[in-house]
Amino acid sequence: MTNREWIQAFASGSRDVPMPQQWMSFFTGDCARRLSPPECHYEHMWLFEPGETFDFSAQSQDVLDKMIAFNRATGRCMTAPGRGAALSWGHGGPGEFRCRKIDGGKDFTIVQYETGVKAEIRRNPHFYHIFDYPAHDLESAKKVFLPDPDDPARYQGIAEEIAYLKKQGEYTLCSLNGFFSGIHYFFLDYQDTLAALLIEPELIETVLNRLVPWNLAAARHLIEAGADGLALCDDLGSACNLLMAPELYRKFFKPHHQALCELAHAHGVDVHLHSHGAITPLLDDLAECGFDYINPFDPNENFDLDELLPRYGDRFIFCGGMPTDFWKLPDAEQDAVISRAVERYRRHGRYLLMDSGGIPEDVTPEQFRRVLEVSETLRHFK
Repeated sequence: MTNREWIQAFASGSRDVPMPQQWMSFFTGDCARRLSPPECHYEHMWLFEPGETFDFSAQSQDVLDKMIAFNRATGRCMTAPGRGAALSWGHGGPGEFRCRKIDGGKDFTIVQYETGVKAEIRRNPHFYHIFDYPAHDLESAKKVFLPDPDDPARYQGIAEEIAYLKKQGEYTLCSLNGFFSGIHYFFLDYQDTLAALLIEPELIETVLNRLVPWNLAAARHLIEAGADGLALCDDLGSACNLLMAPELYRKFFKPHHQALCELAHAHGVDVHLHSHGAITPLLDDLAECGFDYINPFDPNENFDLDELLPRYGDRFIFCGGMPTDFWKLPDAEQDAVISRAVERYRRHGRYLLMDSGGIPEDVTPEQFRRVLEVSETLRHFK
């Protein structure tokens, strides 16, 4: 059974296949290389290893083969086409605003995105900071540069990449900008975004009037290219609460989430939502939107999965079960986390094992291999 057949059988509710697993990300490309065999390594495998231009060129068959080998070696069941999209769930590829390197050194990289916003990524330890936002008020929001989402050059080779990966039996998952995160990643400072939801709704609407058509156009092109699924990151909560009142979510973002799901489902394509936080009050809304997968359901964020799985398991697939601090837990507690997830899968189905925050830089190859072996054994993967 190929990965694609496995995921399709799993999504249909079959209990005759092993529980799937997908790592959300690796903190850095160096971390990913250190934890995987050399034959899996290739240039620009991490989102923040770009060149000095916005690169939309097609990836070679050799790179795609290495992507597949990397996923097999590290226990991932979904493959992301597009440059920079292999390691970070929901990021990279032509459906998200791209970045180019403008400065860097041994332990840091500074990138600029197509909208003009910049990000500094530091290593050892990992740190991420966004700055130089291009929008500050209504007028500047109207002037933020957006690339043409219908430019054929943006998607050059992506259909061929998807076709090749599917031919190799891979489930293909293409990334999109979020609708909420797309604002605070690429237009407005995060705190200004949250404040504007309450006191300057016209500013939020102005940005959405530009961002939403772009996202839906990109989604259409990726659907036409043959993607099995579309993924977007739209964190809606903190560890303890929602980031906005449910009424604000329903006003500003739910209609666009629903439109994306309707577009995708009209062509038989899945939609995967990443949202950290205690989002239980929004689960009915997210189910009504039509999301097929939701992650990461971090146990440290006030989720009672034993109550939620039977309630929502027939409406969307749960991904998660591994707390953010998983890699700091003793071996026995890590094993117990995985064992509990597998037991829930046996009882309820439609539950994919996934971490909550990516694999940190200080995880050793020995630690990583041990967890992979335990996971594969408990999930009856081998």
